[in-house]
Amino acid sequence: MQGRSNQVEVDRLYLKSAVGLATKGLHSVTRNNPRVGCLLVDRGRVVGRGFHKHDGGPHAEVEAIRQANRDLSGCVAYVSLEPCCTHGRTPPCCDALIDAGVSRVVVAELDPNPSVSGQGLERLSKAGIDVTVLELPETTLLNPGYRKRMEHGLPFIRLKVAISMDGRIATETGESHWITCADARLDAHKLRARSGAIVSGIGTVLNDDPRFDVRLHSNNFTPPLRVIFDTHGRIPRNARMLGRAGEVVVVCQDSVELPAKVGKWPYAHDQGNIEEVVARLAHEGVNEVLVEAGPQLTGSFLTTKLWDELVVYIAPKILGSKGLPMADVTVEQLSDAIGGSLASVDQLGDDVRMVVKNDMSARVESLR
Repeated sequence: MQGRSNQVEVDRLYLKSAVGLATKGLHSVTRNNPRVGCLLVDRGRVVGRGFHKHDGGPHAEVEAIRQANRDLSGCVAYVSLEPCCTHGRTPPCCDALIDAGVSRVVVAELDPNPSVSGQGLERLSKAGIDVTVLELPETTLLNPGYRKRMEHGLPFIRLKVAISMDGRIATETGESHWITCADARLDAHKLRARSGAIVSGIGTVLNDDPRFDVRLHSNNFTPPLRVIFDTHGRIPRNARMLGRAGEVVVVCQDSVELPAKVGKWPYAHDQGNIEEVVARLAHEGVNEVLVEAGPQLTGSFLTTKLWDELVVYIAPKILGSKGLPMADVTVEQLSDAIGGSLASVDQLGDDVRMVVKNDMSARVESLR
């Protein structure tokens, strides 16, 4: 009994290392695939490490096998997510592990895709490989978007706002650069980097001319898709975001003419529908969405209850009662207030970052 307990602790330590490897793909694996890490261990010695580096590239198990570059007979593979068993843009990872000769596979969670969940481990088991599932709480933070897309047909939606202490995103004249400090803005760029898409409205584009790009010291990220709600196609041809890497699409009326560099998502109905756009983002394989918008669009996302997480950067400033509010919502009774559960509060330079989880999001009916 003591020996089994010790083995569980050893497995847990190696699995945590595999999860740590998976986080290296946090900013580069944003569409279609989950972030995965793999560790190959031979009698207590790590002989191979790998993680999924970019969408469509070799999976973590294959990367680890290639790095090991040796006979892996009798080795244990620790993988943060159940190995895939289907042919996609790459061959099944199960086959790679079987061909490599590993004797045991330990995973931190099953694939949340209901059409394949458990099948990878079943395939490994039929090949004579011992399989173990040892769930780790760390995995819930690794792939929230992939999990939600598989289980509900929706991406993980993160709302980001930067406000003064009195809840304003800009002065009465619309000036907002910069409310928050450099540390807070850097943190916001990390949110952009892990997102498959950034969603905003034409008001923000016209007022701020944002680039909506990722500015980090590392280039290990995939440029996010930029999606702009713009009913009448007012996006300027010289908008700064059009000169940056990554695709830009506009949600608008079908009759609207747009600049050559801009894609079009025409309305299925008379006006823009958040639910339709969110469903399309999931169909496009976007796992996590970052909404950086003005009061109207932010308020619309809040009232739809489709959002999963609200990240608020609060600066020690007061902009006054005539400043723009963070969200255009109307609440007549306290019982109707929009809220959630407080996940974390951290200081970033002179500012505070508050993260709120939407307790209702998991109960929103699937749009699949």
